[in-house]
Amino acid sequence: MVKQRIVGFIVLGALAVIFWPIVFVSPEPEQELVLPIFEMPERPVVAMSERREPVLERVDRSRLPSIERTAPSEGVGIDEVTINPSLELIAADTAPRSQDSSRQRADFDGQGLPISWELQVATLSVATRAEEIAAELRNKGHKAYVSPVTIGTQQLFRVRIGPNLQRQRLIEIQPDIDAYFGVESTIIKFEV
Repeated sequence: MVKQRIVGFIVLGALAVIFWPIVFVSPEPEQELVLPIFEMPERPVVAMSERREPVLERVDRSRLPSIERTAPSEGVGIDEVTINPSLELIAADTAPRSQDSSRQRADFDGQGLPISWELQVATLSVATRAEEIAAELRNKGHKAYVSPVTIGTQQLFRVRIGPNLQRQRLIEIQPDIDAYFGVESTIIKFEV
C-alpha cells in the first residue's frame, strides 16, 4: 500500500509540474516581430560593345584548285531517249536476297563505309522530260530521281536509279532498262 501511495505522489507531482505554468503563470506579452524591409538594388549599368561586321577571310579564287567538270559519259546520249512500245518496263526487285557469293556483297571504302552504286539511265536537256522518265521508273518501283548538272554553260538533267549497295542488282536490270528506253546506261558510284 505504501508503494501505491509513493507512485501516486510522484504522478501527482509530475502533473503539477506540467500544469502549474499553464494554470497559474500569466503569459508574457509577445514582442512584436518586425521584419526587415529589403530594398531593390539599383539597376546595373551594362555597357554594350559596338556591333561590327565579322572579319571574313576572303579566298582568292585564282589560288583554288580547279575542279574538272565531267562531260556526260559515253553512250548516254542527250535527248536520245525513245521508249520501245513493244517492251514492258521491268519492275523493281526490292525483296531482300541471300548473298550467294562474295561478288554480291557490299563494297567498303577506306573508311569502312559502304560504297553505293547508281544506274545512270540518261542525260537530258529538258527537265520535264527527265521527270517523266523518272516518274515512269518510280511507277515500276525503282528508286529513280533527277539530278541537275551544269556542264560548261548548259544545264542538263541526269535520270538515275539508286543508290543501291549491291552493284549486281543494277547489273541485272541494266539490259532491260537499256532496251526499254533505247539508251546505253552506265553504272556509277553514288556520291553525295
